[in-house]
Amino acid sequence: MPNLSPELKPTAGYLPCCIEGPDAWLPKAAYALRMLLLPLGLMPRWVDRATLRVLGQGVYYGPESASWPEGVVAIALHERTLTYFSRYQPYKPCQVRWRDTGAVRWPVLFGSPNGEADDPIASTFFWLSGWQERVIQARDVHGRVRYADSLQAALGIATRPPVDATRLALAIQLVQHGLPVRPRRWQGHRWAFCPTFDIDYVRKWRLGILRREFFSYLLQNQLQKSLRDRLGRATEVLQFWLGGHDPFREALNRIVDYVQPLGSATFFLKTGATSAYDVPYRLNRFLQNWLHRLEAAGMEVGLHPSYHAATHPTHLFQEQKRLSQWCRRSPVSVRTHYLRWIAPATPRLLAAAGFRIDSSLGWPDHEGFRYGTCMPFQLFDIEANAPLPIWEFPLAVMESTLFVRRKLTVFEALQATHTLLAACQHYGGVCVALWHNTLWDGLDFPGWEIHFTQTLEQAGVHRAYIVDLRSALAHWH
Repeated sequence: MPNLSPELKPTAGYLPCCIEGPDAWLPKAAYALRMLLLPLGLMPRWVDRATLRVLGQGVYYGPESASWPEGVVAIALHERTLTYFSRYQPYKPCQVRWRDTGAVRWPVLFGSPNGEADDPIASTFFWLSGWQERVIQARDVHGRVRYADSLQAALGIATRPPVDATRLALAIQLVQHGLPVRPRRWQGHRWAFCPTFDIDYVRKWRLGILRREFFSYLLQNQLQKSLRDRLGRATEVLQFWLGGHDPFREALNRIVDYVQPLGSATFFLKTGATSAYDVPYRLNRFLQNWLHRLEAAGMEVGLHPSYHAATHPTHLFQEQKRLSQWCRRSPVSVRTHYLRWIAPATPRLLAAAGFRIDSSLGWPDHEGFRYGTCMPFQLFDIEANAPLPIWEFPLAVMESTLFVRRKLTVFEALQATHTLLAACQHYGGVCVALWHNTLWDGLDFPGWEIHFTQTLEQAGVHRAYIVDLRSALAHWH
């Protein structure tokens, strides 16, 4: 049981809460209730049942949910819920019940056997802890979870965050019981938009790319183009290369030009290469000058660990140290390369390295809310049965997911992204979007810059707080 509070009455921002149940369940329940309440401007103050009865206001969660004072929101913990979380089994979509407020429809995973009462705490724990990924073993070749295997895919709710709908329903209950709810804001804004950029390369015209252009594309015709088209492309490549026009390098400055008038962004840099999936680069004069520009513009620099650093402490710590030397400050934020997330190794490793913010938890093959929320949340270590000291800013959308894996047109990609923006605005959350500095490369990534510039514009039009991850947490948490 969490430490009991000595206070005898509710205070501003604090809510008396009592949770009861088996010892193994209490840390899970305490975590989930805290994550539900924090965005509502409330912090649990843990009390026992006798104190809660005396106070007459707060939240009770446990098996004895009847006969509480009118000011107490009582949520029943059912034996069936405990049974589910003791067996490490996939959740069956047929067990879902649905709630509908007219504007929002969301799934309820746990509650009373007759379906009359919901258990928002158990449902929230299921989503935020990554429980479904703990019990589903299927992975792609990079060790990543696949959208197709998720409960969201089965229910068709990838772009609807069930945790946030659950929280909204709880907020209504709290208000009905006379309890204050003051949703957190983002530096005075209702919602936030965090543009982020993974810098996998600092230049395009490398030996491997030139070999691809003139041997694979021109001579071998791997793209299945006419001779005229192949010669035209080869001529354009020669003009760019010999003229010193490198779209990846130029994009680094163009991105800053677009973001700076509206706010700030986070740039994830690589300082190591540990596999064939990594392209190494070093701190040269161009990159050094660009880093100075980022600092002057108030941008954040985070670490983009190499492929194997997601599970290898020596690689991670060396790369973290190198970035600290490049920027003369330790990075706060991190996003793994290829969005690799091997739990529990990866989150434990990131926490041990001292990172405060991660933004890796998005599907590589579909846009949406992988952990069921558009709010920042603290990561939870299921095996240790305890929270980790690192906050997740869930990744909602990545441009390569839309264009490469989903094969959407520019118009379709913008529509999909605007759906996510609308959801984040509705719930007062944060939309984290990811682009690469391949923008404005019309040869290989046509239209990607339109997605970036128009998404950024839409966030501004809808009055989002456009900000880097580090500042977002500071101004929300």
